Amino acid sequence: MPNQHPADIPPIAVFFGDEEYRKSVLLREVLDEFLPPEVERSTALTTYDGTRPPDQDGPSLAAVLDDLATLPFLSDRRVVVVRDADRFISAHREALERYLEAPAATGVLLLECRSFPGTTRLSKAVVAAGGRLYKCEKLRGREVSDFVLSEMRARGKRIESPAVERLVDLVGPDQGSLAMEVDKLCLYVADRATVTETDVAALVGQSREEKVFAVMDLAADGDLPAAIKLWQQVLAMDPSAVFRALGGVMYVLRRWLKAHKMRAAGMSAAEIAPKVFMFGRAPQLEALLHRLPAQRLRVMLASAVDLDLQAKTGNRSIESGIEALLVELAAPTA
Repeated sequence: MPNQHPADIPPIAVFFGDEEYRKSVLLREVLDEFLPPEVERSTALTTYDGTRPPDQDGPSLAAVLDDLATLPFLSDRRVVVVRDADRFISAHREALERYLEAPAATGVLLLECRSFPGTTRLSKAVVAAGGRLYKCEKLRGREVSDFVLSEMRARGKRIESPAVERLVDLVGPDQGSLAMEVDKLCLYVADRATVTETDVAALVGQSREEKVFAVMDLAADGDLPAAIKLWQQVLAMDPSAVFRALGGVMYVLRRWLKAHKMRAAGMSAAEIAPKVFMFGRAPQLEALLHRLPAQRLRVMLASAVDLDLQAKTGNRSIESGIEALLVELAAPTA
């Protein structure tokens, strides 16, 4: 007769998807659930790196099953974690299916991987055994802003809507990067309850932002060669900048459109300049608004949004797309 696994303790949990931060948070929460602080984890927890071969302390099927079957010492259960488990799962899929038919009564297997299709027999075996499946995917659309708001609330802070928009533009949708910047912002504002757009501008990616702004300013002045040269220097110094620069480009375009709205409301360039972070540059702002009408900026912003979509689906490179936007930006007004 197979071992009876306690009803409140799943024999297995699988954390899968392309969002690494979310997987790490959930894995930590589940470990805290199964092995609370009073448990001595050195005797109750075994962790394997699935990228390593068995002869270099990586997981072998025999070792993992032996760990799961070993009676726990000074705890109610023994937990075995296999990180980056895709190769381990592929190599031992059928054996894991058989194990889940009669799992160890006090063992819990936690698998962290990128892919775990729900149509496979192993996925169905996990569900049939009372296991848990945690799908961790990249955030999209409104989910990104909601994540920032949630992280701020968890730390007892509020954040203004423009600040959320700017933070997402600068950092992108990666949950780990956003959470790290939220931590920094909360420390930065100290006892103040609300994070503002000025706080984000002062703290998050300032040097990178300034470079992108400088590239856009040069193109807006019609100096395309200098804009392209600086853009290429940015890429040469920080190849990863390309994945974040498009957000900065869109932020600049939105900032200029905001300046047009304030101008239409009767404000002077000197009044508008500090509100769009062009401190002491009222003459340049005046020339920019004259050279780049609002409708032209709206078309460029739509092109940037389309570029973002095409880049995410692999149909276009951000590097060439931004260069095309700079060419359009530097072109004389028709």
